[in-house]
Amino acid sequence: MEKQTAIASSCLFLLYIATFTEVLEAHHHHHRHNRHGSMKLFVFGDSYADTGNTGKSVSASWKEPYGINFPGKPAGRFSDGFVLTNYIASFLGVGSPVPYTLRKFVKKSKLESGMNFAYGGTGVFDTVFGGPNLTTQIDFFQQLLEQKLYSTKNDVVNSSIALVSVAGNDYAAYFGNHTEDFAAATKSIIKQLAVDLERIHGLGVRKIAVTAIGPLGCLPRMTSFLSYQNCSEVANLVSIFHNQILRQKVEELNKETKKSSFVILDLYNASLSAIMLPKHHQGYSTLQINPLKPCCVGVSKEYPCGSVDESGAKKYIVCDKPKLSFFWDTIHPSQNGWHEVYSAIKSSLRQLYL
Repeated sequence: MEKQTAIASSCLFLLYIATFTEVLEAHHHHHRHNRHGSMKLFVFGDSYADTGNTGKSVSASWKEPYGINFPGKPAGRFSDGFVLTNYIASFLGVGSPVPYTLRKFVKKSKLESGMNFAYGGTGVFDTVFGGPNLTTQIDFFQQLLEQKLYSTKNDVVNSSIALVSVAGNDYAAYFGNHTEDFAAATKSIIKQLAVDLERIHGLGVRKIAVTAIGPLGCLPRMTSFLSYQNCSEVANLVSIFHNQILRQKVEELNKETKKSSFVILDLYNASLSAIMLPKHHQGYSTLQINPLKPCCVGVSKEYPCGSVDESGAKKYIVCDKPKLSFFWDTIHPSQNGWHEVYSAIKSSLRQLYL
């Protein structure tokens, strides 16, 4: 699964919001949208946010069993259903933004919710997996603005939010062929990421949510070496250092704009909370579901989820309770996993309205 092999971000949750709270939020969102006009969401990043840009010929996201819970078939998402983009769009009260590569094949009205420029396997810089890096994705966005796909710049300024979910693949590339000190590499990644964030803001986006990377040491690709029993503390230090530098840089950017234009979505602590805390209400204990173990795995190590042999025979296994799993495959959260992440970061998402 070429476009997935090294993504570094994770998931999960602190507490479920009661139905009553959800109803109140929907009510408030309705009035917020009326006040700010038509909300738009522009998405940049990697497979944690991609909803269909990565090519069918190279991506497992277009192969069974991806998409089995939503929409019931493979649809370009690296999950059994929803990914982070879908939940954030839902929170904002807009439809999931159309993937950039599909923009010419949908009705123009579908573009009113914004657009998704994220590609699986990509990073702040070029990675071993190919695909447009973050700078190039922003180029695509700028070109569409210059073509006046979105009516006026003020239209974007007054009613747009960006999601930037990226950097995991940069570390996969670093550890695959590093030629510089780790601390220096991290600072280089964050420096360029900051340039990209400022550029998105300069193009008229009012608020930008950027993800802290999740605990890399808790990805099944790492925990498989520990029989899915524990996270790798050493690998998690990579995430901790990256997120520390990211937080410092975002504080600097917010001081410059004087409007708190940039909001961090803490996938690291959201994921750890979900993985480490008991989930009695979900049946994790009674059903003996291990949140570190992926739902979809190959029949052996050489086969990733979605693999088939030359005769078309399946070379993967799907767990009995995919809707209760935390991880879908060895890198990506399941729909349930992303829902728990979303539940944990809602307080941060509310800052996008301030």
